[in-house]
Amino acid sequence: MLLFKKRTDNRTDEELLAAYKRRPSEAILGLLFRRHSHKLYGLCLSYLKNQQDAEDAVMDCFAELPPKMLKYNIEDFESWLYLVVRNYCIRLLKERARLRTDGLDEICEEVFVESAPQNALYDIDEEERRFEVLSDAIDQLKGGQRKCIILFYLENRSYQEITELTSFNLNEVKSHIQNGRRNLKNLILKLT
Repeated sequence: MLLFKKRTDNRTDEELLAAYKRRPSEAILGLLFRRHSHKLYGLCLSYLKNQQDAEDAVMDCFAELPPKMLKYNIEDFESWLYLVVRNYCIRLLKERARLRTDGLDEICEEVFVESAPQNALYDIDEEERRFEVLSDAIDQLKGGQRKCIILFYLENRSYQEITELTSFNLNEVKSHIQNGRRNLKNLILKLT
């Protein structure tokens, strides 16, 4: 858990920033961290929905701050810092979503590349057919597997969120996703 200390320096954020730009110092960065980390932790928690991830995000953002603080002309430090951290959280969530949907894309690519004619030209109709086959295959999965695959890959839910939304425990969720991926591949092969 992040530790929060009371404000010990009466300078404004902008005065601290100007001092940092004149002479970069870990002490000034530490003052700014103590002053804003609790608000940023709340912001990260609202986006990431996990205490550990929120703490890590705050630490990562502050680790990335020094060159940014020197590079940009910052008029309102608190607002700027809020945007930096918000953008970091959004990038992190997008990356997680991309990694999850990449899992489904990998299944489709593997199956469709294996079953495609050697000289076939790729076109938009083929892309639509692939998504239609994927959708049909997901619909044919058993209840728990279908529910977990949709929540994990399409709605970008974490294992923990899936356990809270369903009656499955964590091991059941992991099993449904693993078995669902395997069965999805087999169903796509049947449908192509």
